[in-house]
Amino acid sequence: MPKRRSYLPTRDKDFYEFQKILADSCTTNKVAWGIEDAALTVVTDEKAIYEPLYAKIVNKSTRSKGDVLAHREEKEKYAKIIMTFINAQIRYNDKMTDKNRSDVGVPPRDTSLSPHPPIDDIPLVGARAQGGGDLEFRVRVTEDKTMASMHPAANLIEFRFTILEPGDIPPTDENDYPKKEVSSRAKFTLALGLKNTGKKFFGIFRWVNTHKPRTVGHWTEPISVIIA
Repeated sequence: MPKRRSYLPTRDKDFYEFQKILADSCTTNKVAWGIEDAALTVVTDEKAIYEPLYAKIVNKSTRSKGDVLAHREEKEKYAKIIMTFINAQIRYNDKMTDKNRSDVGVPPRDTSLSPHPPIDDIPLVGARAQGGGDLEFRVRVTEDKTMASMHPAANLIEFRFTILEPGDIPPTDENDYPKKEVSSRAKFTLALGLKNTGKKFFGIFRWVNTHKPRTVGHWTEPISVIIA
């Protein structure tokens, strides 16, 4: 399990109730609270996987060792997704009151410190051609050495890019990238189409928080990959 937080229970029964209240409340109030559909979908999709596994391990007389292991692994994965969602959508959400946060099991913010420090981390980006003009990107924070991960103070990855013919001169300034996209997931695919196969993708990436634009992070060095 990830590091214990006061709002993330470790006991199976308590964790089950917590995630259910969190997901259901955010679904009901997503418009009023400004919860992003893409971010909420990540949670609800994982909820649909986790809850049937939890149902299997509740009855100690019928569950198998495989059921217990599958539940434990899914719970660890789900807990990380929940923490990312809380940090991006709830902890620093100005549309939610402290009572709203408490109602979904998240304690009020510590107002003695700024809840939106500048994002100094530069994302680490891995790019891989998947064929058919698709590129897969895995973005992670500096501290995370293995898995794709979102910065806790950001809710989106912003990237600007251009597609160049072999031999073209790469951009030298951030304003030279004509295309702009964002992703709410640390692992995502960009579909560029068969017409761009053989060409070269150049892009720069940074963390952003749409609720607090001034916390925007720094751009990466240009990332390049041949489109296949």
